[in-house]
Amino acid sequence: MIQGGPGVVLKGDCALWSFAALFAMAGAAAAQQSDTAKTQDTVAVPLPPIEVTASIAPTAGPVIGSGIPARISIIGRRQIEAWEPRTLADALATQAGISFYDDLGSPYKINLSIRGFNVGPVVGLPPGVSVFLDGVRQNEPDAAHVNFDLLPLEHVERIEFLGGTGSLLGSNSLGGAVNLITRRGGGEPGAEPEAELEVSGGSFGTASAEGSIAGLYRGWDTYAAGGYERSDGWRRVTGAQNYNGFLNLGRRLARSGIRFQAFGTKSKAETAGSLPESVFRTAPRTNFTAGDFEDLDVLQVALSGYAPLGPGRGSFTVYYRRHDAERFNVNQRPDPDVRGFSRNRTFGGNLDWRWTKARSNGELSLRAGIDGAAHSVRIRLFEEGEGEARDLTTDAESPSWDLAGYALADLLVGRLTVSGGFRYDVIRVPLEDQLDPASDTAHTFRRLSPRGGLSVQVGRAASIYSSVGQSFRAPVILELACADPEAACPLPFALGEDPPLDPVVATTYEVGARWTVGPALLNAAVYRTDVEDDIGFLASEEALFEGFFANIGRTRREGVEFGAEIPLAGGHMLYANYAYTRATYRTGAEIFSVRSDEEFRQSPWFGANDVETGSRLPLVPDHQVRAGALAALLGDLDVGIDARYTGRQWLRGDEANETRPLDGYVTADARLQWTGLGWGLSAVVTNLFDSAKAVFGTFNENRVTGELERFLTPLQARAFKLILRRSFGGGSG
Repeated sequence: MIQGGPGVVLKGDCALWSFAALFAMAGAAAAQQSDTAKTQDTVAVPLPPIEVTASIAPTAGPVIGSGIPARISIIGRRQIEAWEPRTLADALATQAGISFYDDLGSPYKINLSIRGFNVGPVVGLPPGVSVFLDGVRQNEPDAAHVNFDLLPLEHVERIEFLGGTGSLLGSNSLGGAVNLITRRGGGEPGAEPEAELEVSGGSFGTASAEGSIAGLYRGWDTYAAGGYERSDGWRRVTGAQNYNGFLNLGRRLARSGIRFQAFGTKSKAETAGSLPESVFRTAPRTNFTAGDFEDLDVLQVALSGYAPLGPGRGSFTVYYRRHDAERFNVNQRPDPDVRGFSRNRTFGGNLDWRWTKARSNGELSLRAGIDGAAHSVRIRLFEEGEGEARDLTTDAESPSWDLAGYALADLLVGRLTVSGGFRYDVIRVPLEDQLDPASDTAHTFRRLSPRGGLSVQVGRAASIYSSVGQSFRAPVILELACADPEAACPLPFALGEDPPLDPVVATTYEVGARWTVGPALLNAAVYRTDVEDDIGFLASEEALFEGFFANIGRTRREGVEFGAEIPLAGGHMLYANYAYTRATYRTGAEIFSVRSDEEFRQSPWFGANDVETGSRLPLVPDHQVRAGALAALLGDLDVGIDARYTGRQWLRGDEANETRPLDGYVTADARLQWTGLGWGLSAVVTNLFDSAKAVFGTFNENRVTGELERFLTPLQARAFKLILRRSFGGGSG
């Protein structure tokens, strides 16, 4: 939720600028807005220092720089801890323009849709959103997916959510970006460190424990933490467990600073997938093809710092990221099961410089920088039959790399800000086939992404903005090596030398406004994103579990978003928002679906699936409404409620919109918390009314009956969780 007011003066040197090269334009606009806010006719609202140099949204309240591409929301630690979200998808569930669906049948593997663009753990979905942790990209280099269960959410200070194109954020930022800012130590020199212990337990064998310590020692701020979580899962054979450790160590001075960060996570989750509708209606806890799992681990280390450089300030980040994964996919017989191993290694960094010059009637800000990364990727896939039979179908490596430079300028004249900038990317993706070296190939993508905009401060506490910008995503290794309709890939994708794909280019036009009415913060946005050379996965006509990636032409996302927030005493708040999203195909296409297989001509679900201009993209709800509150009930007792309506969605495999869509549904969560004397006791109930609606749908043959059916994934069942916290030091008593 957006916090603060229009007159906030931000302390730009209080933190490391590890996000500089990625959210450069947002930072530049923010710097000029924050430094001049004192001179404008606004009301000052005191806030703690915000880490400007690590933030995509350094201004607060209705003040907005035109360098910020779209509406930005901030979710603070109080809101995160209130609901104990399992993953980032749960933490963002209250935000306008966001929906989610459950492709894999696990609460740890939820996929997000932001303004009609996907991001999540499912390998093979077209990635359209970037996710960062203190400036380090979390999209994996092999498929640009994001494993939400590997993100250290319990150690996050705040989440910044940008809905809209991110022209200067690099590949995949078509529909928005998410930045997680982690916790750091602090306090007065010599003060007692702060520590916290937490244990919890709940429905379906859920249990967790975590601990942290934070403080300042001889000028060095330290935050160290670790945790463990397990669950049996509400559907059969869907258990999960997660271990994590986290460290932030840094030194912050008036004009310079440095930080070292390290974290590691191991996560294993058994998944269930969707169910034939005949089973979904009678036994939703069933696991139709039991045995699927994902076993993941990640290690990441980063060093970042900032210092004066000439007339401005320079900053840097260097990082190393290691990610290993084993995935096992059980298929209906006679299709073979598939086991996959992937290994990703990334070394990257960025350099940034910024300069600001005061003028008689405003300010001029300049920023420039470079960022890049080198990746080593290896993917091995095995088809497994009866007994111990195992056939290696894919053994591919890709030493890929990317390099980008950017520049931008913001000119403030009175109440008007004019912004302009660009980013130029070069991305090289080779494929080295270890089974057939003669088929080695390489693809290079170059793209200039420009952006421009205007913002105007109107009256005492309102602003309006307009912007236009382009963003793109290069095809990932997975798509490039599985793009031949004559050689379809068995899921989860066998790779080889295939025809090239064109990069996806998105152009977004947006106008919006923010204003205050009494204590309420209001915002509105209208946008349209035109996408060229969109990429989709097309099922093969030869086998139900095979397919290939292809450029499917033009698509469009357009919509409106409205939001309102009312701060309450004690850091509590009321909120409500509405989003209308219309995601459509703009060119016709014949997208093969199992529904068009002649074998099922007598089925009521049979159809040609011929996409026409105006057909809706699947799994993008049209209407979404969210509302809720966190409020004090009696003394130290707090109460919370969240209610969400998600509109109807077309099923995957019905891109032509020929059958019946998934029904809209309503869910609600509730919370009660008592705090006092350093203790905290919370109770959280999710899916309060135990709705059993479907949140995902596709089509497939039920091999047990031989019938074509809708395959549906049910909402997670109602669950209860009890959390006990104990705080030490820092005045906790």
